[in-house]
Amino acid sequence: MADLSPDDFAACFEAIHGAAPFPWQARLLADVTREGRWPALLDLPTGTGKTAAIDVALFHLALDAASPPAQRRAPRRIVMVVDRRTVVDQAFERAKTLARALAGARDGILRDVADRLRALAGLREDEAPLALAQLRGGMPRDDAWARRPDQPLVAVSTVDQVGSRLLFRGYGVSDAMRPIHAGLLGNDTLLLLDEVHLSQPFRETLASLRRYRAWASRELPDRWQVVEMSATPGRTSARPATPAIPAGERTFGLNDDDHRDERLARRLRAEKPAALGEVKVSGGEDARRAMFAEALAEHALRFVAPGRAVGVIVNRVATAREAAAAIRKRAGGTVDPILVTGRMRPLDRDDLDAKLGPLVRSGRARDRGAAPVVIVATQCIEAGADFDLDAIVTECASLDALRQRFGRLNRLGEAEDARGVVLVRSDALAKDHVDPVYGKALAETWKWLGEAARDFGIQAMAKALPKGERLDALLSPKARAPVMLPAHLDAWVQTRPSPEIDPDVSLWLHGIDQEQAPEVQVVWRADVTGALLAQATGDEEAREALLKRVEACAPVGLEAISIPIHAARAWLQGGAAPDLADVEGRVVGEDDRQPRGGRLALLWKGDESRVLEPGELRRDNTIVVPSTYGGLADGTWAPSSQVPVSDLGDRARWQQTGRPTLRLHPDVMRQHADVMDRAWPEAPVPVADEGSDTEERAAIDEWLSEMSAATDAASWLGRALKALAMKGKRRPALVRLDAVELTAEEGERRVEPAYFAIVGRFRTRDEGAGDATTEDDGGSYTGVEVTLREHLGGVASWARRFAEHCGLPPAVARDVALAARWHDAGKVDPRFQRMLHGGSELRAAVAPEPLAKSALVAADRAARVHALKRSGYPPGARHELSSVALLEAEACAPLLGQAVDRDLVLHLVASHHGWCRPFAPVVVDSEPVELALDAEGKVVRISSDHGLERLDSGIAERFWRLVERYGWFGLAWLEAILRLADHRRSEEEQRGDLGARDER
Repeated sequence: MADLSPDDFAACFEAIHGAAPFPWQARLLADVTREGRWPALLDLPTGTGKTAAIDVALFHLALDAASPPAQRRAPRRIVMVVDRRTVVDQAFERAKTLARALAGARDGILRDVADRLRALAGLREDEAPLALAQLRGGMPRDDAWARRPDQPLVAVSTVDQVGSRLLFRGYGVSDAMRPIHAGLLGNDTLLLLDEVHLSQPFRETLASLRRYRAWASRELPDRWQVVEMSATPGRTSARPATPAIPAGERTFGLNDDDHRDERLARRLRAEKPAALGEVKVSGGEDARRAMFAEALAEHALRFVAPGRAVGVIVNRVATAREAAAAIRKRAGGTVDPILVTGRMRPLDRDDLDAKLGPLVRSGRARDRGAAPVVIVATQCIEAGADFDLDAIVTECASLDALRQRFGRLNRLGEAEDARGVVLVRSDALAKDHVDPVYGKALAETWKWLGEAARDFGIQAMAKALPKGERLDALLSPKARAPVMLPAHLDAWVQTRPSPEIDPDVSLWLHGIDQEQAPEVQVVWRADVTGALLAQATGDEEAREALLKRVEACAPVGLEAISIPIHAARAWLQGGAAPDLADVEGRVVGEDDRQPRGGRLALLWKGDESRVLEPGELRRDNTIVVPSTYGGLADGTWAPSSQVPVSDLGDRARWQQTGRPTLRLHPDVMRQHADVMDRAWPEAPVPVADEGSDTEERAAIDEWLSEMSAATDAASWLGRALKALAMKGKRRPALVRLDAVELTAEEGERRVEPAYFAIVGRFRTRDEGAGDATTEDDGGSYTGVEVTLREHLGGVASWARRFAEHCGLPPAVARDVALAARWHDAGKVDPRFQRMLHGGSELRAAVAPEPLAKSALVAADRAARVHALKRSGYPPGARHELSSVALLEAEACAPLLGQAVDRDLVLHLVASHHGWCRPFAPVVVDSEPVELALDAEGKVVRISSDHGLERLDSGIAERFWRLVERYGWFGLAWLEAILRLADHRRSEEEQRGDLGARDER
């Protein structure tokens, strides 16, 4: 390992970014390296490069890589958290720049840093040294960021997504996966809480967690830190008696060296003058909003000129939509405004990022001959958005929000004649008006701006700010978190099943002083129709057909949009759509439970999915709706839009999991026209008499060849088609989705067409998160047959590797590996073996040894249901409980005697699918069978009727003993290490790399 010192940071920084670091950035690294821990607060103004804290953390991690694993102090997961739905996220863009530079380094300082980061996880030279993630709304079978516990990671997300996961209640994350997310975020993680003034309740919650983490009776490595970052002075605590920073903790800010640095000084001195304007509005809300939108458009167009980037920033999504429409109409086609909100699907957002970057990003070359750019946005660009605008027109808000918005104006101090306008609706100044987001601070800020110098430049504003209570009145309302007690953590740590009395974690994320806005996620699909949903409500055959269609391409986070539950209900019921802000945790509009009825949706919960009415929606639900419902326009939430929404399912699964999937439904295929070089060939369809597999395969192979020739090879579809053209054992699975006959109310019959879905058996891209999972028994259907012996050996190898890299005490590491070695032993159940063989008793009987994975693919629901039915395996039975029963058998005493902590080994085996935290599921085995396991040459026999589902079986008592022993987060971390070892081994198997990695 090459020598590396803090003095090398400047060279590394310049090699990546093409410029030397600011003085404070190098000074921060020296401080962190010297102290071994971060300051509690980074007090840095907007525009001074706060996101370079990621560079500092990463370089510190590389320095620390030279230490023995047990002595390392630098967290390997660097998570930047901000309480805004950022669109063009400066932090994530910076992380991508870092990752590309390190992955492509062949020599020099960057290669040295990359090699050290790889060494932390034992990565090969061809593997990326840094993983990236944007934690978006989760959903069942979607662990997009939680891949492995030992690799350096930079993640960017919001308070809701990070906080809910940290508190074992990840929004949209299944009960089974919640411990993994909490275990990773609660250990070996540096949380950079950006713009802490926006996140006061979460800040208080993190302070409580910092105290409670020390309660475990057995120590695990402690590399968990929280760093607050703020560019906005003012109140730092909702409780005046609570110090802003704990006693003994350090703060960090700019000094004279920074003010002497010309690049930084230019940003600090940059002038950002603002004019004020009150807009008289009247009539109903729609009329008032339209009047205001016209005023915004009028002022914005005054700034429009060749080469200029103009921003219009407002407080509500509906206002943004209307302002964009007004600008488009007034400009007569000469200007096409770009609408930017946080209410977008991630893939649509990524497409927008790619378009916006060259037009507005900081550091771009300004071309005065280029066409003007007008961006209309919500609060989503207040923090984290790397915009450098020449002029802005903004709706009045609280002072801290306005300062963030003006931080996007003349960001680097390079723009000529930068100007701003602050407009306010006259009704917002009414004496009794309280804004749902900004409270009384909006009107107070407007009053203060009329009295003070109106320059939002960093230095100018710092001089003009009032003090004390006068300043407090200008800032966004600050909520406070409830006092967190150990009893709260005791409730949240129970993830499967959750307790009946379950504290709402949103109170600890956004506070008790404001109404909460629970959210749901919406996925649009072109092969799901309203008629099919209606018939599936009372027809089990139609329900199965519906689930087969969705399972063929299971939803993932990249295709989902998050919206407040009351907005989703109103949209589905056809009522007036409430207005939305882009601020997490705030209610704008009413949450009225309307009468039953309205358009139906599919609640997506894997095997537990069902059709529901709008009134049945609950927090964190993921729903699948027909594309024909509309609801999006220009990529953003527009509930009044009736235009069919694009189906992103195949593209999202390919991009997120690396497994190619293509549904040949005509309405899905029709949407791929943008990547076609010519008309595509007609897709084969299943025939009614179920033609032979050979004939269907031949037709699909021919179609794939013709389709590839008609498709842009560089597009996602072209690359997926190439991956689906595999032959032999790598040939994709062909999922047959039969026609569904529907009965209309008038008695007329119609048919939903039959089609094929082509599903890759192997992951063919290293990028993406993979779709191996321990969420449910679908993880046993990977498309590749793997023996139990191979799988157990491979998982044990990965678990040992992860435990050692994470610096676990040797005794704990051995116990984790021992649990991994026998976690799936219960799959020797002869009924489970028949299930893995497609339900065939003959194939299971003649197999040379037991299987752990089936050649069936999880996407083929019909095949899975058929295999379960023929196998005789009790539905819902847990093979992991049989594994525990085998290990507890007297004949296995020598094997279990290898454990230092017997409780830990048994719990890790019992919980490796997320159950037994604290109770096991109750499943009646009415016809028990004998299980026989060859345990290191000794045959162990037990009955499948083991009784571990009983309350007095000891499962729950063992869980609570281990919580006390390792802590709420420590136990979840140990579970995550084993379960992620299982995922990664399964991923290897999906790539065809079946050799057990015992020597790895």
